[in-house]
Amino acid sequence: MFESVYFTHPGYVRKSNEDSFFIDDKNCIWLVCDGMGGHNDGSFASHLITDLFEELVLTNSFSQNVEIIQNQLLKAHQLLQKQIRKTNTTIGTTVVLLYIYENRAVCFHCGDSRCYSYTNSLKCHTKDHSKLLNGKKVLTSAISAPSKSFILEKSSFYIDEINRFLLCSDGLYDFINEDTISYFMKQKEIKKSMDILITSVLKTKAQDNITAIIINKVFKL
Repeated sequence: MFESVYFTHPGYVRKSNEDSFFIDDKNCIWLVCDGMGGHNDGSFASHLITDLFEELVLTNSFSQNVEIIQNQLLKAHQLLQKQIRKTNTTIGTTVVLLYIYENRAVCFHCGDSRCYSYTNSLKCHTKDHSKLLNGKKVLTSAISAPSKSFILEKSSFYIDEINRFLLCSDGLYDFINEDTISYFMKQKEIKKSMDILITSVLKTKAQDNITAIIINKVFKL
């Protein structure tokens, strides 16, 4: 059994928040998207994914559910590519998704949104699809990217020793370091973790949209 808390904020420079997120504690699916594109196109892209997951129907099979989730992400990719061809605009979104079934977890990601876990130390389960170009970070893959650069990575692992996870957009980790992330992740109460996260990131006057979900294993008495 898991519980989660979330935080989302437009930051102190951008007028709109083009991040989106999806939480389903019952079926143990959580995701964060960071949309990109002008005139709210980024918001359209990120919310297209979360809207698709509102329609998701799962089974009692772990392997089938992983395939269903992957197909839903690929469907979003195809729909956004279709939208690009139709409107001749450049839109897209990152995604990081965590699915837990019993003692197994699967993480999907595309772009530079991240999945962390914390036991006795912080561990990142994703590798950013980005690079520095003329001193500026640019994505090398995203949902909607051309086929030659599109990467949807999947990692699987057991969670027997893991009690807490964090999904976040780059607006979080670009403005606070991993020592700070470790500090709020190790707090006993999930609400305390989120309170420290919010305080820490807002102090930085972050210039990007920020979204984070903290997921906590609940032990039955």
